[in-house]
Amino acid sequence: MNIGQTQDMSRLKSSFLVIIVSMPLWGIAQSRFTCTCESQKGQFYSGENINTCFHAIDLVDTLVFPTKIKREGRVSQAVNTAYRFSKMLLTNYILSDYIMTMNHERFGHGYRALQAGGNIIGITYNPPPPFGSEFSYIEIGGLAEATDQERLLMTLGGSEANMVVSDIMRKNFLLDGSLNYNFAVAYLYGSNDMPGYTAFIQRGASDPNNYRRGINEFYFQSEGLTRSRMRAISLVALFTDPFNFYSMKSLFYDYLLFGKRSTEVKFIPISENIELLPRFRFEYTPYGPELVYQSYFKKEHELYQTSFSHGDGTFYSSWRIGARAWNLKPTGQLSFNFCAELWDQPQIDFYMNDILVRNTGIGGLFNTTVNYDILTNKGAFSFLGVTLQVGYKTAGYSLGEQLSGGPILRGGLSFRLK
Repeated sequence: MNIGQTQDMSRLKSSFLVIIVSMPLWGIAQSRFTCTCESQKGQFYSGENINTCFHAIDLVDTLVFPTKIKREGRVSQAVNTAYRFSKMLLTNYILSDYIMTMNHERFGHGYRALQAGGNIIGITYNPPPPFGSEFSYIEIGGLAEATDQERLLMTLGGSEANMVVSDIMRKNFLLDGSLNYNFAVAYLYGSNDMPGYTAFIQRGASDPNNYRRGINEFYFQSEGLTRSRMRAISLVALFTDPFNFYSMKSLFYDYLLFGKRSTEVKFIPISENIELLPRFRFEYTPYGPELVYQSYFKKEHELYQTSFSHGDGTFYSSWRIGARAWNLKPTGQLSFNFCAELWDQPQIDFYMNDILVRNTGIGGLFNTTVNYDILTNKGAFSFLGVTLQVGYKTAGYSLGEQLSGGPILRGGLSFRLK
């Protein structure tokens, strides 16, 4: 065996040693990833499966790409940083952009168009700067009978779909207490798809400008909602999401400079066992923007969220309160998630089975998710189990859900790989 082969074997052994040492940490992680299915094939279907896809990418990345290619010498820091930057630009950036852009188009605009009775003609993907300069887009037809608010929902749907993805990511970050850099680009794209798009893109045909024009025409035939107001709210949302800073730190400090794969997520302690992390965001709705105030609470391995939102004051008043809980474990193999929302909304017009529905006032939803782990710490799995989500929603707008009311039923396999 020559010297080069000896060095390769040494690096291979070191990689396996890192993986073996890391296994106990993976074993105690509380996040789970779900290959889910539902008849609608909507935004929660794509959100769960996309998070599972990034978990697989993270595992492959851990096995294939070292964080350092030069371990000794004066120039090792510069060489390793250049290597990590190239790897991040040519793999994480490109791959994350493609996945999140296709989610924006197909399961955002496309899903809302299908719900309004339209059809998808085609999707054109264009790579992001510096590899391309054109926007990706979707072509949709068959919307002649859609209501104005269904069209508004289709316009905001792209950013809405990526918000669903980033909400699932954030929940996993908080359960684990860490943020892996392989998720960071996707989180920055998904969570900031709406505020970032609104704050910095001035193109007349952009989603935020189309939404602003559409909602002004629908309500007042005047400039009730201004671009300056939308931009101001967007900037507040960008700078009050702590996970934007965690993601930037994970990418450009911990990983790029030091080769660390994950970044610790810290809460604000409020008692011996309970920690708090607040955040603010805004959401477009079919009846105008809503301001959203969220608080996450963590108690050991359990995670809770409370939220309150209201209209920004431009149009008719609206409000929504919500509560969620994740990873409530009565036994080692069984766990539950809960979600409840109650809202008061202005009138929303939409078609259901070719019949015009006009919904207004109080509504809500409730669902519970049951996770049962069949295998724990077996083979390649930290755990492998089945997941079933059941619930009910009244007619009205809720992030990621269809406008009509009815039962909620989703299921799949949930797991975490070692």
